[in-house]
Amino acid sequence: MVKTVEAPPDMGPMIENIEAKYEEFFKSDLKYLPEQGRIELIGDNVMFIGLRTLALSLKDELDSVLGEMGRDMLMYRLGQSFGRSEAERLLPKLGLGSPVERIAAGPIWAAYSGFVRVRLLPGSNPVEGDDFFLVYDHPNNFEAQLWKGDGRSAEHNICYFNGGYSSGWCSVVAGVELEAEEIMCEAAGDPVCRFIMFPSGRRDEYMERIDEFKAI
Repeated sequence: MVKTVEAPPDMGPMIENIEAKYEEFFKSDLKYLPEQGRIELIGDNVMFIGLRTLALSLKDELDSVLGEMGRDMLMYRLGQSFGRSEAERLLPKLGLGSPVERIAAGPIWAAYSGFVRVRLLPGSNPVEGDDFFLVYDHPNNFEAQLWKGDGRSAEHNICYFNGGYSSGWCSVVAGVELEAEEIMCEAAGDPVCRFIMFPSGRRDEYMERIDEFKAI
């Protein structure tokens, strides 16, 4: 039974296979080494960091220095760097073949690593190259939920780390530079946090269809 990504039923066996790989990693390749000040996962050093730090504290500090626009841009680039580096680190260890498998491994890892669950929506085309396109929700994602939980409201979409992370991972797989744009946000009063992802050179084409993607 699929635990992580909400996707069409025919993707179920593939997702379960990738979930099993990750569960084996956590079972056999996670080591706590406090005497060295280290945690190792799959042979790499990792660290725990509270999501509140990313969702609130870091954003407040960046806002005070860079302003809202600079804050949002840096959060997006930070997420992109995380997603790209995690894809480059993990994909060689997973032994996956098709682009669809390699793309799906990203949101599955995001769920196992503790910050988001992904719902893949109809109309997505997760292929290599310039025809890549995704429309997807991040239900209960940490940026929107912690923002609201702190009693804050937003006048626009705020989940820039989420968007950056997913675009960073998928850019590695697709072999082209991809952009993720949040088109609906729970923190701004929408029922879901919804994103579209597309090749950078086709931005205008997809942005003209936002109402269509919101209605899915």
